[in-house]
Order: sequence, then structure tokens, then C-alpha cells
Amino acid sequence: MIYSGIFNSRTGVNNTNQFSVGEEITRSLDPVNGSIQKLYSEDTNLIIFQESKVSNALIDKDAIYSAEGGGTVTSSNLVIGTLQPYGGNYGISRNPESFATYGYRKYFTDKDRGAVLRLSADGLTPISDKDMISYFKANLPNSSTIVGSYDENRDAYNISLPCLL
Repeated sequence: MIYSGIFNSRTGVNNTNQFSVGEEITRSLDPVNGSIQKLYSEDTNLIIFQESKVSNALIDKDAIYSAEGGGTVTSSNLVIGTLQPYGGNYGISRNPESFATYGYRKYFTDKDRGAVLRLSADGLTPISDKDMISYFKANLPNSSTIVGSYDENRDAYNISLPCLL
């Protein structure tokens, strides 16, 4: 990932075309997990959806870990701080259109693994494992486009699965 200067519509500052060579403006992700398919900012964090992994990156702060494994967040001059992968071997495959959000919950599909997922404060949860595991394992990989939405009235994540012929 490469980032540029800031954009602020209230003050009229638009530095999105400025890439300072005097600063560290890149952050590398493991290419084994595939390409970045979606970026989503939440509060002061950036959620990065790769094909086979989902990670959280701290923005304008960094994490310092002790020998005991405990972590402390500290301010930093890095725009994108420490990358913290979520537990589980899931990503968004090549279907960022399956992403939907409601409150602090994010929903998406992993076509390659035949799973429907929820990302919330407790991490990644394969919600397709609740009585629908065989349906999604059979039908997600055969779908050409997976479009996701959230229905607030029914409190439900909806996906459309047009199948390949």
C-alpha cells in the first residue's frame, strides 16, 4: 500500500497527489494472502480485506509488544501502523461486492472457502456454519458475482448468488 498527503474538505486541503519521498509512505502485506480487494476505515483503524486474509492496521499509532505478549498502543508518525491479522483462514476472495456493514459488524463472503462471515468486536465468525454450511460450500464457489446487503428491518445480511451455467 502506498499513501499520499491528506485530504480535508472543510479546510480545502487536497494533497492526495503528493507522495513525499522523504517519508516512509509504503506498507507491505504478505503476498501469499493474495491481492487487496477492499479497504474499510473504522474509527482510527483500517481494515484490509485480502483474498485469503483479513487484517487490521492502526492509523497514526503503533503497537508495542512486551516479552510477555501484552501490547500497548502509542502515538506514531507512521500513517499506517502495525498490521494485526484476524484469527482464522478467511478472506474476501475476489468478491468485495459481497461486503456490507451495520453498526460495528461487517459481513462478507469467502467464495474460495464456501463461507459467509461476520467481523465484529470478537473477531471473525463463519456465520454460514449455523445450519447452512453444506449449502454455502456447494453454492458459493459456483457463483459468478456475490452481492451483499444488510436489511435493518429484518436484522439480516442478504446475499445474491447468481450461479454460473
